[in-house]
Amino acid sequence: MVRNAKLVGQSIIAYLQKKGYPEVALHFVKDEKTRFSLALECGNIEVALEAAKALDDKCCWEKLGSVALLQGHHQIVEMCYQRTKNFDKLSFLYLLTGNLDKLRKMMKIAEIRKDMSGHYQGALYLGDVGERVRILKNCGQKSLAFLTAATHGLDEEAEALAASFDSEKETLPEIDPDAKLLQPPPPIMPLDTNWPLLTVSKGFFEGAVASKGKAGQMAADIDMEVAGGEGWGEDAELQLDEDGFLDAQDGFGEEGAAGKEEGGGWEVEEDLDLPPELELAGGSGGGVEDGFFVPPTKGVSPNQVWCNNSQLPVDHILAGSFETAMRLLHDQVGVVNFRPYKHLFLQTFTRGHPCYLGLPSLPSLRGNPQRNWKEASPKSSLPAVGLKLSDLIGRLQQCYQLTTGGKFEEAVEKFRAILLSVPLLVVENKQEIAEAQQLITICREYIVGLTMEVERKKLPKETLEQQKRLCEMAAYFTHCNLQPVHMILVLRTALNLFFKLKNFKTAAVFARRLLELGAKPEVAQQTRKILAACEKSQLDAHQLNYNGHNPFDICAASYTPLYRGKAVERCPLSGACYSPEFKGQVCRVTQATEIGKDALGLRISPLQFR
Repeated sequence: MVRNAKLVGQSIIAYLQKKGYPEVALHFVKDEKTRFSLALECGNIEVALEAAKALDDKCCWEKLGSVALLQGHHQIVEMCYQRTKNFDKLSFLYLLTGNLDKLRKMMKIAEIRKDMSGHYQGALYLGDVGERVRILKNCGQKSLAFLTAATHGLDEEAEALAASFDSEKETLPEIDPDAKLLQPPPPIMPLDTNWPLLTVSKGFFEGAVASKGKAGQMAADIDMEVAGGEGWGEDAELQLDEDGFLDAQDGFGEEGAAGKEEGGGWEVEEDLDLPPELELAGGSGGGVEDGFFVPPTKGVSPNQVWCNNSQLPVDHILAGSFETAMRLLHDQVGVVNFRPYKHLFLQTFTRGHPCYLGLPSLPSLRGNPQRNWKEASPKSSLPAVGLKLSDLIGRLQQCYQLTTGGKFEEAVEKFRAILLSVPLLVVENKQEIAEAQQLITICREYIVGLTMEVERKKLPKETLEQQKRLCEMAAYFTHCNLQPVHMILVLRTALNLFFKLKNFKTAAVFARRLLELGAKPEVAQQTRKILAACEKSQLDAHQLNYNGHNPFDICAASYTPLYRGKAVERCPLSGACYSPEFKGQVCRVTQATEIGKDALGLRISPLQFR
């Protein structure tokens, strides 16, 4: 479909636009109105200008002018203002770009149109005091004209205006002695070209559509000066002299050519001792040939080499290629929301490019450190990564302290930052890969459990159904894989809630699990008392949606059990489980990945690509 530029119906075009790919849909649209709206949506000013010329509608020109102004295409903005006859904005545009000649023309046009306001505004932009005095005098504003002339030192004009005042009926206005001159600054460098834009890599669709038109352009690309070469024969041109006759020696066959050959008596020396610099300049690899300078071949920057040598996202981030890094994260771990990664991207990029102080009053030197500097060549270098696996493990201890202190929301943010940083690591062996995956599992268990506990504390406790829901969520929390010190706190909460609900059978199970973890003596003594009370009545007063004997996973969105055998959707990065109804949504654990997306998997080591 891309190569043929044909689509069946408008449904696919609407689908592409809805999914955020207007630049792809733009290549298939023939209707000028649709092309114009899609071109504006994806910022393609060139296509939008062509569609606007075809439509020639005032509304289209206004929309194109506003979008082109945001991108700095002031030449297209000028065209749009001219088509819509928006003289006020056009005058202000000439003021901003420093085009004083056209600004004077706009002032004359306003005078011809009898637009006094626009005429006076143009005189203000140009700083033309005499023109302003003339405009005010023609409008009958003699007082303002006199003040303008007298304040700016136009004494003759001021005297003439003062003489025109009637001393009996009119009062001559007083001149402010502290008046200050206000003039627009003169443009030092008028803006002749458009504002520079960022270089954007061409996508697959643009390349496919562009290649479609190459065959038609081949004939147009032929240099007309080359036409008429050897294949057409020498009879196609006649070499005439000033009198219009053919040169006898250049006319026919070999006789004319023989006359131009050099004879043996000329003794021309072909081998001369030339200076070394001239020999280098005139050689096959030199820079001068036939009078033209041939610049040396441009090398490849280290950033481009890093992108070519690696498929790890962090290497592309360090190279400054955020676009390819985001594409790798999307393909490998299913990231669709990059807002949480913005801070990590910028932090990683700045960490990998140190600056060294050079000479005083000179800018700093930027370094490109390499992690394989011992055996690296200019074409096989890789960037040095500042973030280490040991750093994330050290930050994990801080998260444990926040959890112990009951600061659940702050702990969740810290755990999530660690989880999102794991795909930005580079490890060297299988043991470190296993440790990184274990780190992801720890963060997932704590994020799911602590988030569920925060939600549980927000629920009301008035009715019986609400109390049952509180007990269910507390019971689910006990099945998260936490550290023993935190599991003791979770089991104590669940034990107290189930005992108050008179579900003594399940409460006894929590009490035994708590005693197995080796709690403090005072906690163990209280737990044994509760266990003894529960064993007197091995019954549950209320039926709950909880079965501790049947293995299950916790849905990270609805906080309900997903028992073994039921359909489950997982997050490609964290591995968090969800009900099938949440497929396609953003993961609640990472807040960045898509639930149920088919991804390649975590890639943090070159070993995983072999």
